[in-house]
Parts: sequence; structure tokens; C-alpha cells
Amino acid sequence: MEKVLQQRLHFGWCCRDELLRSSRSLVVYLARNYRGLGVAIEDLIQAGNFGVLQGAVRFDHTKGYRFSTYVQYWIRKSMSTWVERHSRGIRIPRTLRKAINQIQKARKALNSSHMKYPDDEEIAKFTGLSLAKITSASKCLRVVGSIDQKMGDWVNSAKFLECTPDTSIKSPEEVVMRQHMTKDLHDLLETLEPRERQVLIHRFGLGDHQRKSLEEIGRLFSVSKEWIRKIERTALTKLRDEKSSRNLIHYLYL
Repeated sequence: MEKVLQQRLHFGWCCRDELLRSSRSLVVYLARNYRGLGVAIEDLIQAGNFGVLQGAVRFDHTKGYRFSTYVQYWIRKSMSTWVERHSRGIRIPRTLRKAINQIQKARKALNSSHMKYPDDEEIAKFTGLSLAKITSASKCLRVVGSIDQKMGDWVNSAKFLECTPDTSIKSPEEVVMRQHMTKDLHDLLETLEPRERQVLIHRFGLGDHQRKSLEEIGRLFSVSKEWIRKIERTALTKLRDEKSSRNLIHYLYL
């Protein structure tokens, strides 16, 4: 009995690690919204991981939501809570507070009537706000509170956080994000055969940042460039079919 429990516990931890690994790029992508707020990016990522686990516990697949869409709420909520507790605060302008309240009510109403998370255009039509105003207010909303939290009295009494990230800051946040991207890319390449992996590393300059031609790679392996082209095509086809490659899409905006 004890051995069975140990096996189940080990299996549970393996599932947990796989869940966090597959969600890593999404967590890093969402953490970019909180840059410049005086909170370390690694702390945000840890908070995001906690949000992933919270979302996994509460996720109900019978409701028709995609997990990646559903879990974003819990990631943002966890990050927002962390920033609220550990970052310096300022007051949000009254007009922006008003817009936040309108967006909050619109999301709740549209979500109830349409049974799906509304996009910015639907919110704009519902509230009459411009898309630019909604974008600005939504950034603050992700920082100071979660999407289902009442903002009314709390807005007027609480001290709010700086919510305009300094996008010029590339270090150390950018460095950490790229480290995570490199790790995810490395894990993806590990799914290939050694020769396929080496061809792509040389072809796209993933090691020394120096891209090589098919002919140059062919000389390295003492084969023709057409043979290298065939290996490259096979490797890229495998990566397109690999589920893990979809996680890298969140790094496109780094």
C-alpha cells in the first residue's frame, strides 16, 4: 500500500512539473506586462507558476473552455496580487479608474450573456470607450486587481500601483525571459535526432549566433548540401508537429 502511494505521489509530481514546463512560455509572456514596477521578474514567474497550479485545480473541462485561455486569469491574478503586495504605489487618475470600473462591469455582463471571455472590441461596443482607453485601462487592471474582483469602494480607498511599465528596461528582465526562451528551445530540440538537432543549430545560428549555409554544414558533416537540406526539412516537419513548439509563440514579442 505504501509503495502504491509513493508511486502515485511521484506520478503527481511529474504531472505538476510537466504542467509548469508546458506553461512556462505563457507565464513569461504575461510577466512582461508587469515590467518596470519594481518587482523582480523571477518573483513574477514564481507567482505565475502558482497561478497555473491554482487554475489547474479549478479547471472544469466540461464547460468548454481551453485550459490555456482559462489559466491566464489565474496567472494574472497571482501576479497582480504579488505586485500589489511588493511594489510601490501611486494613485490612478480618476478617468482611468472610471474606465476600469466600466470595463469590469462590461466583462461581467458579456461573460454572463455570451458564456465566453469578451474581447476589447466587444467591450468597446458595450461601454462606448475607445480601444486605446480600453488597452490602457486593461493594463492597469491586470496589475491592481483580477477580472472578477469588485473595484468600487476598494478603488477609492486603496493605494494603487504604478501601472505603466517602462518598456525601455531590458535588463535583468529581458535577460531572464530570454533564458527561459533558450531553455524551452533547447527542450524542443531535444525531441530531434542528434544529427537533425546539430543541423538546425548550425543552420539558424543557435549556438554561436552565426548562421551557416547548407554547403558549409555539408562540409562539416562530409555530406552534400542536398543531404543537409533533406535533414533540415525533416527536422522542421517534426518540430511543426511537436506540441511543445506551440508554447514558443509567446516569445515572438520579446
